[in-house]
Amino acid sequence: MRTRCPSRRVHARLFFLFCSGLVAPATQAAIVVDGRLDEPEWRDAVQYRDFRVVAPYLLSPAPDSAATVAYLLSTPDGLVVGFILTQSDDYPRIRPRLERDQDTRADRVTVMIDFDADGRTAYSFGVDLSGSVQDGVVTNENQLATDWDTDWTWAVGEHDSGWQVELLLPWTVAPMRGADAPTRDIAVHFSRTLGATGEQVAYPAVSPERARFVSAFERVNLAQYRKALLHVWPYATVTHDRLEGDQRHKAGVDLLWKPSPTFQLGATVNPDFGQVESDDLVISFDAVETFQSDRRPFFTENQSIFKQTTPDAGRLVHTRRIGAEADDGTGMADIAAAIKLNGSLGALGYGLLSASERGPVGRDFHAARLQYPVSTGVNVGWLGTYVRRPFLQREARVHAVDLSWRRGEQLVVDAQVLASEANQHGVTRSGSGAWLRLFWMPSSRWTYEMEATHFDPDLDFNDLGYQRRGDLDEIEVTGAYLHRSEGASSRLSTARWSLEAQARRNHRGERLPDMWIARGTFDLRSGTRIVVDSVTSSGGWDDRFLRGYGAVWFGHRNEASARVVSRRFGAWSYEAELSLVALGLSARPSQAARLAVNWFAGDRFNAKLELAPDISRDWLIWEVGDYAGRYTRRGDALRLDATWFPGRQHELRLKSEWLGLRAEAGQRYRRGADGRLHDTGEALPAFDINRFGIQLRYRYLLGPQSDVYLAWSRGGLGERERRRPGTAQLFEEALSLTDTDQLGAKLRYRF
Repeated sequence: MRTRCPSRRVHARLFFLFCSGLVAPATQAAIVVDGRLDEPEWRDAVQYRDFRVVAPYLLSPAPDSAATVAYLLSTPDGLVVGFILTQSDDYPRIRPRLERDQDTRADRVTVMIDFDADGRTAYSFGVDLSGSVQDGVVTNENQLATDWDTDWTWAVGEHDSGWQVELLLPWTVAPMRGADAPTRDIAVHFSRTLGATGEQVAYPAVSPERARFVSAFERVNLAQYRKALLHVWPYATVTHDRLEGDQRHKAGVDLLWKPSPTFQLGATVNPDFGQVESDDLVISFDAVETFQSDRRPFFTENQSIFKQTTPDAGRLVHTRRIGAEADDGTGMADIAAAIKLNGSLGALGYGLLSASERGPVGRDFHAARLQYPVSTGVNVGWLGTYVRRPFLQREARVHAVDLSWRRGEQLVVDAQVLASEANQHGVTRSGSGAWLRLFWMPSSRWTYEMEATHFDPDLDFNDLGYQRRGDLDEIEVTGAYLHRSEGASSRLSTARWSLEAQARRNHRGERLPDMWIARGTFDLRSGTRIVVDSVTSSGGWDDRFLRGYGAVWFGHRNEASARVVSRRFGAWSYEAELSLVALGLSARPSQAARLAVNWFAGDRFNAKLELAPDISRDWLIWEVGDYAGRYTRRGDALRLDATWFPGRQHELRLKSEWLGLRAEAGQRYRRGADGRLHDTGEALPAFDINRFGIQLRYRYLLGPQSDVYLAWSRGGLGERERRRPGTAQLFEEALSLTDTDQLGAKLRYRF
């Protein structure tokens, strides 16, 4: 069997490489990317054979029944990567067709390349036995984001004793420094996943679950070539609103120009970010905004230089702010145009991003980034953002300076200093912050982490970033130990125990709840993983719950959870989770469960059904001012996703989700002078919330980065004050919710 991407053949002049990394003389040759490494030139490529088991983290040689060899060649059109893979009957072949970047177990090979060999950014390219692909960007050593999709070529060939893969990665696939030299140093990592067990073998033997990953890739020197690129994507959309009976038409254009590896420009005019992708539904009463990732191609491609994170899951550039809800509350803002520059000047890397929204209340967003390698293992950078919000009469600026230091194989140090300034209605507020993170890995078994954070009360990078909170002084210390089971008869492969301690305060000296988090992760030889967590929190102040109306004291509480991710059982696999989490005023925990079942009906159809009920006898939510409501709660979640691939270029996807919540026995509480919540004696009415969404989407692949989409989307939100609606009644009512009901079509073609 042979599986190819839409671009089937690539012919290239080859330069032979010695395994030592020296560049060999050039030789004229032709490689056909067809899933067969049968050209004689492959014998002279750089070869990688010493694959070892890294998931679980055994570091033992790959079994002979799953022997793996990787090859690397440099050609004028790009890097050519090959895999020759043995697969005996010990490992059943798992080959489901998947959506791009779908995270489902399958037989898979992946190559990750750090094109500048500086440990800052790596680009990931994965190919499944079925021909499905995944691509993404790895930043901050081990943080993989799969929202980056680019144009590259692949092919898979299968035979009785195994399978083979070929990939062509064009020189234009990523920005690179130092493109004028005849050769360049890159760093590479090759891995293979066995879908039947989830085992992963890799060369070099490093794992993304370790603190040091990208900077530990294997360096190699090879010939490089300059390539120019110009792509233009005009698009047209039509949307029919079935509720209002009207139609909307829209057209625009995206552009990518890359005259050399050291410079690229992306631009979009009148962009369409229509509903071909849908977010997961959320019902949240939390004081912290729910994070939603960005899936819009313009804001995900070549975005890695702007991916600066902070402790507490913060991001200095969160592009979902662009085109979000307008400041005047009239709906989603319309983006007029956006532009992005990436490149390098010598060793200095840079990036610029600007976007403007349409209309008198439209916002302007700008970000700039610089990176410079001071020496081997030491990188410094600067990031600045500026946002103008005319409706709020607000201008906001943020500056951040960061340091990354890798000392040998045992020590990783990251640090950042931040400053913000916001002027609104003539009043200026300035804030600052800093954090330091140390990873120490004295052996393959022991890992230690220490993190210190200071955010002052006025630090605010939410205008273009994502910030859970300011006003924080925090120390975290973590230790982890990995145990490897030596006995071949043991069902356990590895066990990893970790213990984390957190101490937190705000600027007033109020002690936020200290936490002790214990975790055990157990990988079985069958491929099943079991994770057990225990969290103990001390008594402390919650200074966010009342949204600025004073801190509230909560007492000591304990929480626990257990999760199982199964191996594949024929056409089935499952995930199950049980958790006890305190959601109320007392330490009494709620009980929550989640069960997800995956079904692979042949290689072309897969479906996932997920159920997640929860029950709480003590649920506390903020109402208004210094008032809170205390209820009993029942929550239900049901999700069904299904994907069918009737042909190589056809994809039909169903995504549906229901969330239901019922709250009863409500009592009103108010914060007293002592910082505790006290019962006012006033009863609160029972209420329920219902959310439902469904999308049926057809996609036809016209060619590389060119698609036709047809989509139907419907959904709605319902809220009522009433007592005791049943689960079946809520679900039946959810099916009739129709706040939106749309048909849409989109054509996007690359020239």
